[in-house]
Amino acid sequence: MAERQQVEDALKYLYDATANGQPVTAANLASVMGVPASRDDGPLALLLAAALVQEDEGRLVLTAQGREYALQVIRAHRLYETYLAHRTGHPTNTWHDQAHAAEHELSRAEVERLAISLGNPAYDPHGDPIPSATGIMPPQRGESLATRGVGWAGRVVHVEDEPPELYRVLSRAGLAPDVRLRVDAVGPRGVTLRVDGESHTIDLRAAAQVLTDHLAADETFDDTVMRLCEVKIGERAEVVGISPLIRGLARSRLLDLGVVPGTVLEIDMIGPSGDPVAYRIRGASIALRREQSERIVVRRRDGEAA
Repeated sequence: MAERQQVEDALKYLYDATANGQPVTAANLASVMGVPASRDDGPLALLLAAALVQEDEGRLVLTAQGREYALQVIRAHRLYETYLAHRTGHPTNTWHDQAHAAEHELSRAEVERLAISLGNPAYDPHGDPIPSATGIMPPQRGESLATRGVGWAGRVVHVEDEPPELYRVLSRAGLAPDVRLRVDAVGPRGVTLRVDGESHTIDLRAAAQVLTDHLAADETFDDTVMRLCEVKIGERAEVVGISPLIRGLARSRLLDLGVVPGTVLEIDMIGPSGDPVAYRIRGASIALRREQSERIVVRRRDGEAA
């Protein structure tokens, strides 16, 4: 397994570097993987012996067979992350490591069964394209958020999950694929965004981690929405949606409780510490923690008091 993992990790690195226009030498590969740059032993020797890479004027280049193998590994990783996002309750920050382990264990047949069970998705939860079973890579969508001007409104299509510290910043700002946003200001501190009724400022380095696209012709940016946690006692609110940041079992539970678009709710009871808060929904009282209520998007029902 150790040899397989080293070979597959090397193939992924070579594929990513090639896609980004970065030449790779034996020394580069050895440095990244923490192994000797030997052509007689280790992962490079295995890659050369299996004809997965070849050397061209000192650079390592994937062969057709090597590229196909790399895409299989990437497909397994991104499908498994999709599985973790939609079918489990595992925290987002654990997906990468779990998928990295699974990509080296799953057989090709197991990967294809997983793809079918998920509906053959073309993009993973971060918006990364998932190679098809025949090795076709869907196009990367969108343009960098850092290039959008003041007043621009659109949707997120990709959020880079590396490095982890920047990904945490983006998650705290409510940014995930399919989230709508508007750019309210651009300045030395970064980009100020309107997301689900709240303003967030992120620096340009973080903004560059986000790819965005225009809204469809029949869509508009709704500036009347707010987060459920902002609803006050005596107010009624109508559910608009649940943030894409709530996934898997947590999302299913909210849907089962009736937190669906169009449902009207109000505060029923507030705990002694202010968290959780119980909401009256469809004749029942359900308690939600703040981390849940701040990811539920609602619109105040004007003129309606509890």
